[in-house]
Order: sequence, then C-alpha cells, then structure tokens
Amino acid sequence: MLTATLYIVTGLTLYAGGHHLFLAGNRATRSANLQLGLMYLLLAGFALASALAYQPPSLDSLVPAGKAAISLGIFLWLALVWFIALRTNCRPMLLLDLITGVWLIFLIRNLGSPNSLMYTGSGPVNPMLHASISPWWTAVGITMLVSIGFATYAAYRLYRNGERGPAKILMGSLSLLGIVTLYDYLVSLEVVRTAYLAPFGFLGFLAINSLTPLVGAWRKQRKPKPAPMIYSLSFKPDRASFHTDVSQLRTPLAPVTRASTGSLPVEAHEHIEDVDPAPGAATEIPADEQELDEATRPAEPPIVDQSTLNTITDDLIDIAVYATMALNRFKRGNADPATLESLCKKIRIRAIKTRRLANQLSRPDKVGYDESTPTDD
Repeated sequence: MLTATLYIVTGLTLYAGGHHLFLAGNRATRSANLQLGLMYLLLAGFALASALAYQPPSLDSLVPAGKAAISLGIFLWLALVWFIALRTNCRPMLLLDLITGVWLIFLIRNLGSPNSLMYTGSGPVNPMLHASISPWWTAVGITMLVSIGFATYAAYRLYRNGERGPAKILMGSLSLLGIVTLYDYLVSLEVVRTAYLAPFGFLGFLAINSLTPLVGAWRKQRKPKPAPMIYSLSFKPDRASFHTDVSQLRTPLAPVTRASTGSLPVEAHEHIEDVDPAPGAATEIPADEQELDEATRPAEPPIVDQSTLNTITDDLIDIAVYATMALNRFKRGNADPATLESLCKKIRIRAIKTRRLANQLSRPDKVGYDESTPTDD
C-alpha cells in the first residue's frame, strides 16, 4: 500500500513540476514557478527512490535505492534552504554557505559509504539483521533542524516587513515539514516503527506554497462585484465663477424669479430647454443694480453655449472614470504599465481640454471650443 502511494506521489509531482516549468515561460512569475518546478522534480525522484527502497529487500536493490533516496533528500533540503532565502529575500551569505557546505559533505559521504549515510559498517548490510545507525545520521537530523530554524526566521522577517500573507503560508508549510522531520527521526531511532513520511512532508510543503495563492485569487474572483459607480453632478449657479446671473445665459434653468425662489441647484440629468423671452417683455432689474453707476457696473460675462458646458462636464466625468480605473488596477495588483500609461495620457488630455475651455469662458472676446485642443489620437 505504501509503495503504491509513493508511486502516485511520483506521478503527481512529475505533473506539477512540468506544469510549473511551463508556467515559468511567463516573465512576470518566472522565478517562483521555476523554483517550485525544480523542487517538484526533485521530490518526484525522491518519492520514486523511496518506493524502490520499500520493495521486497535484496542485497542488490536495497542499498542503491537507499543511497539514491538519501542523496535526493539532501538535494531537497538544500533546495529548500535556497528557496526560502530567495522567496523571503533573507540572505545571510555566511550562514547559507555554511549550511550548503554541510549538506554537500553529507552528500559526498553518502555516495562514498558502502551502506549509505544512515548505517555503519564497511560490509554490505544484511536486510534480515539489525543494522546500527551511523553517527552521521544524528548530524543529518541536527542539520535538518537548523535548516528549518533558518527558514522560520526568514518567514518571520518577511512577516515583520509587512508581507503577512506569504509569511503565513511559509510558516504553515514549514510547521508541517518540521513535524514530519521530527517524526522521521524517531522512526530512524526505532522509537516509532512505521515508514518514513519525508516525501509526504515535502509534498505538503510544496502544495501549500503553490496552491494557496491560486485559491486566494479564485476566492477574490468569486466575490460579488461592487455596484457600478454613478456620477451625479449638480450645477449650482450661485457658486459658478463665470457669470453673475442665470438669466444672462442662453439656456436658463427655469422661468422663475430670483427674488421668490433664490438660486436653486439643478441636477445634471434634468431636462433643460432654451427659453426665449417674449417680445417687448421687460426684464426686472433689482434695485441695488439700478443704483450702480455705469462706470462701476461689472462687465457683462460672455454668452456661454450649451455645447461648451457639455464638453466641460464630459471631460470632468472622463477624468474621474480614468482615475478610478487606474486606482482599481493598483488595488487588484494587475497594474500593467502600458495600460496605466494610456490612462494617464487620457487624464492629461482631458485636463488640458478642460483648462483651456475654462480659460475661454473668462474671456469676453472668444467663447467656444478651441480647435487646437488635443485629442486622444
């Protein structure tokens, strides 16, 4: 049963490794997928060698399979240390060189020993007899704990730097791998008489680090989308800076007198029609304006057509929409430089057009749309 399970793990890890190497073609996620793909392939070899070691034992197959499994396990631990260092950007080079050198010494010792790094003796191990554990294996266990300690410290540094999501993923996967490592060491000391679970521990570590980000992205996509933003712009004549009286506009708001109702805000979506005064109708002038002298009377503002106002309103709405689109892309984390450059260009063009039209409104000699206004093209 255990051998069949290890063969299944071998197939799964081979597929996962090939899939991550295929995804490594994407320049944005090349580094992470390349690291995960190589570790999956190492785990596939480790699981296959472990499955061969659990076959019916013989002197011709037990020792080579065991040495191959230990060698691939050393490569996995070495890859784990550098995977954590690259993922967390925590690279104390002296400590990393020391850990790497110790694992390479174990690898050379395992390949040169007749009974692998685990067992003592110069002759071949008899699978029917009890074999004593080598002192080198105790040093291997200590190095495993040191490697996990460094990885935990690097994850803690990542958490302190503000990247709490990736740090929690690393801490959870390292906890699982640490528990499995302690369990396997008890198995090697024959305190617990079961099979080694190292392949399953590494499988859990890699699965957590590769699947958890995908699950998080899928859950974000499943969340209900917020309601679309509705822009409701109101026009308040009493706060406008380009005229003094609503009646002086070509398109008055409503045939109401200022004395009775005052300045009323009109929503942008209300229907406005042009109203021409009746022939010969007198316009009521307030008493305070009748007392003004011609020299002190303010200059009449230019007549503003509805198309100019509509252009200014549309440009302001476009500026708000493009800015919101750029902000949402930053929040989602998929800010493409080309798209953001296009949005910023559109915002700049709309702002220039609006500023030119606003300047033209304050000039009595020229009011209207300037043909030199830049366009999106």
